[in-house]
Amino acid sequence: MKYFYFFAGLLALQLIVSCNETGNKPATPADTAATLIRAHPDTISTQPPAGAITEKMITDSLQKIPFVAETQEYIDSFSRHKHGLAFLMDTAGDKRIRVRAGYNGNAAHFETYYNFTVDPQTFDIKITEPVSGDEMTIEEYQKAQKK
Repeated sequence: MKYFYFFAGLLALQLIVSCNETGNKPATPADTAATLIRAHPDTISTQPPAGAITEKMITDSLQKIPFVAETQEYIDSFSRHKHGLAFLMDTAGDKRIRVRAGYNGNAAHFETYYNFTVDPQTFDIKITEPVSGDEMTIEEYQKAQKK
């Protein structure tokens, strides 16, 4: 029973120390979450800068490449018109945009068919040759595939 009073006293002491109430002072703007949200605007509602390359511009350009269009038709046919060619984008360390084009069968599996690199300043599109890993222009890649 003496342990019960000891732990009850320890709990009461803990409550007194942890409730270190300093009074009802108004919250300063730096303390509120609303101020933090206003200081960092939502990036979804902002428009890209004029002249910036958008994701839609990149995917539209890639879909016009002949061998990509053929792959699009192939995926569309074997998926019974339920899927098309999917694109995964990421920026590289040198600010180039890396694009993987392939089949997105389900959430756990992405089958990459092509690896592209897009320069956002010049809109120069290059493709990575899968065997050697060399980056080449679309024309060079098409010539290499015909050999």
